[in-house]
Amino acid sequence: MGSVAHGDEAITTYSMHVSSKYLELTRKKLELTRLPRELELPEERMWEHGTPKRVLEPLLDFWLETYDWRAAESRFNSLLPQFRTTIRTTSPTGTQSLRVHFVHKRSTRPGAIPLLLAHTWPSSFIEVQRIINALTEPQYVPDMGGAVPQAFHVVAPSIPGFGFSDASMQEGFGLEGTAEVFWELMGRLGYSEFVAHGTGWGFSICRVLAIRYPKACLAVHTVNPAFKAPTYRQSPLQYVKWRIAELTQAKVPLLSFGYVGSDVELRSGQRREDLGMQNEIGNSQPLGPALHRLCSLRPQTLAFSLCDSPVGLLAALLDVIHTRDVAPRPFSGRPRSPFLSPVELEMQQSDEEQVEVGQVPSGLMPQSPEYTTREDESDGKRCTWSPTEVLNFTMLQWLPGPEAVSEHHPIRPPISYDS
Repeated sequence: MGSVAHGDEAITTYSMHVSSKYLELTRKKLELTRLPRELELPEERMWEHGTPKRVLEPLLDFWLETYDWRAAESRFNSLLPQFRTTIRTTSPTGTQSLRVHFVHKRSTRPGAIPLLLAHTWPSSFIEVQRIINALTEPQYVPDMGGAVPQAFHVVAPSIPGFGFSDASMQEGFGLEGTAEVFWELMGRLGYSEFVAHGTGWGFSICRVLAIRYPKACLAVHTVNPAFKAPTYRQSPLQYVKWRIAELTQAKVPLLSFGYVGSDVELRSGQRREDLGMQNEIGNSQPLGPALHRLCSLRPQTLAFSLCDSPVGLLAALLDVIHTRDVAPRPFSGRPRSPFLSPVELEMQQSDEEQVEVGQVPSGLMPQSPEYTTREDESDGKRCTWSPTEVLNFTMLQWLPGPEAVSEHHPIRPPISYDS
């Protein structure tokens, strides 16, 4: 392991290597799994009560008989330059030192912009593997008028308590504590100014970064942020602007105040669902209202089950994947259920990994050599996941152990969309 600094601020290279003892313990737990009975429901209703056994059981068999964590570990280590450093934080409850894990890849291009990528829950730093080369060394795209795409120096840290970052044991650490850690990390890497991207919790962290450290975090980019509409009590002026935009369907530019039609449609649909008590699984409740409430208010109760049972954790994450259809999207051009059989998907993945990267869709975005565009990504159809992707996703949550390490932060109505 090498270092680029001294003392507490040392940055050391890091390679993933989970102990064989821990992997063997995981295998024993898988072998001792006892699956519950369940109602027999038709295929179109099989997700009504949560993750169905017919989806989970083949993945359990695949985990035991075929899945190779060492191969995944080797692939991630080869694709992602990883490091760790110790960051000290101070709060009203005391001082703590956290070992923070992160991916850091600098671009060779002049004028590259430092970019912080904050993952969400449940996710991890491995989600950057398919885009990191496209961001650091973007390819020339003729359809962009001859312009060279902007390059970035990429930093993708693991949120404290996720992946290979230490968990904070201080109550109330949450968003502000995480934002402070990320700000300190970027400064330690020599980036006094940077931009940030995140979705879900990642966006919430980036938003706090921009508000608390405006001279450092100069811009935040996100995709489909989950905002609640302004309320009259919180901000009368913003509430009036929102109501005008809603009444005009955001079709009149001077009366839209930055809102667009999809904002109005989304909020109107959510209000109808709230009034009718239907479809209670919203953008901020990926596990449904009951389990979401348990995770939010009584996380320690649930942590005992998820921390002891890899299959219990897998079941919870499968429900999240099915409900949210979160990244990464796997290889499949079929508009089917989010999960095909392990054999079917592994064959598809093996075949498609050998396909050369084609032209960038619409010529608008740089493309990474590790990433192959699938047919269903451009036509809005729901994608499937391969068993390997599901289990990689699960392992990065299983390895540190699901614990009560991060407070849930309910999404509050913003003063405005640009705040």
